Amino acid sequence: MSIVIGTLLVAIVMLNLLDGFGVDPRAASLGGVLSILVLVLLAPLVRGSRHVFLAISVVIAGYCLLVLAAPGEVLWPALERASFIIGFFCALASLQHVAGRSPAITRAAAFLANQPPGRRYLALGFGTQVFALMLSYGALSLLGTMARRSAEQEPDPAVRALRARRMLQGAQCGFSASLCWSPLAFATVITTALIPGAMLGPVVAYGLVSALIIVVIGWLVDRRLKGTLPRGTVVPQRDAAAAHDVKSLRPLGWLLAAVAVPSILADVLWDVQPAHTVLGLVPLIAAVWVLIETRRGRWGELGARSRAYTFGDLPGYRAELVLLSTAGFIGTAAGALLLAWLSTHALDLSAIPSRVFLVLPILLIPLAGQLGLNPILFVSLFAQVLPSPEQLGVSTISLVMALITGWTLTAPTSPFTASVMIISRLGGVTPAEVAFKWNGAFVLLSALALGIWVQILA
Repeated sequence: MSIVIGTLLVAIVMLNLLDGFGVDPRAASLGGVLSILVLVLLAPLVRGSRHVFLAISVVIAGYCLLVLAAPGEVLWPALERASFIIGFFCALASLQHVAGRSPAITRAAAFLANQPPGRRYLALGFGTQVFALMLSYGALSLLGTMARRSAEQEPDPAVRALRARRMLQGAQCGFSASLCWSPLAFATVITTALIPGAMLGPVVAYGLVSALIIVVIGWLVDRRLKGTLPRGTVVPQRDAAAAHDVKSLRPLGWLLAAVAVPSILADVLWDVQPAHTVLGLVPLIAAVWVLIETRRGRWGELGARSRAYTFGDLPGYRAELVLLSTAGFIGTAAGALLLAWLSTHALDLSAIPSRVFLVLPILLIPLAGQLGLNPILFVSLFAQVLPSPEQLGVSTISLVMALITGWTLTAPTSPFTASVMIISRLGGVTPAEVAFKWNGAFVLLSALALGIWVQILA
């Protein structure tokens, strides 16, 4: 079964790559069909909320087939969205497979975790963003584990807990900030694809400003926590060698260049969206990485790692694949149905002041996250219902950044997100305590600052 599922997932990646480069117009539809087959095979292997999302998907598909005169107009775009999400996730997993086992990445993480207290939060806040490019949620696990080990050097339990909290919050702040701009994050890729006229290049550029705002606010909130340390507290010895190993950051710089430069060239020369370039580029980077780090038997090692990735890692992501793909399908299909219903009942949303539409995503997406709704679902639905930027009289980038901001703020404030669950496990507290007590003030201040930023962009 793992061989069958792994083969189908790799085929979906290839079909989306062919579609992105315009090689075969039928590739996207075939990818949608294979996605249905994958979900059928994965359904018995998942539990809980995944079955709820699968059931809702079946209900929506049944409604479209039985009621609509042209069900394909709703179902095919939704299936193609689900297929792209599966392909994009699987492509990124190839880089996670390699980076998670790389000594170079471990050295770079140790460099960040062993910085002096005065600049450690900023080091984690900015550094985690680059780690998230390669490892996604794995960046939190890696840096969070190192942060906890560093804090455990403190003999005083109260001080140890506070230091662990500050370091874990720094890593989570950086991870959340990466969602604003990372060309490998679903937040930027999905949102850019949903808003007509949006381009990934400007989204990355303005998203970097949003990321800076988030890290600065997180650092200011951390200053308040630092003042709660008892007077006379002695700072434990750090690993001085790791703290001064600046060269360990070189692989991160090479990775950024390897992802950014070809993506920009493909966009400029062939008008290929960077998100589709990534489908072929990231697995290629992962393969080259293996060849560079392997001293003997390189091609044999590459073959063994490829088999482990295809038939081991990919089928193991069954819960994530089901949740993300069905969320994309439900959001896309439900958004199209809701838009048709609004048109039938002559409800004109453009009558609402345009500036309000730039505030609603920042408020509603995190609130939906409190109910366990995945941001992919909510953004996919919400983006289709919104009037176009031209109708609202605002810039395209402001509307895109409003949606991305809501998605970003959901990551640290919903007890149901993977990032909060990882931090709660490493910190030894409940997800609710991380979401509300640890991150409450940080998220509220970030929402206010980013809301102003979005209004400026309008």
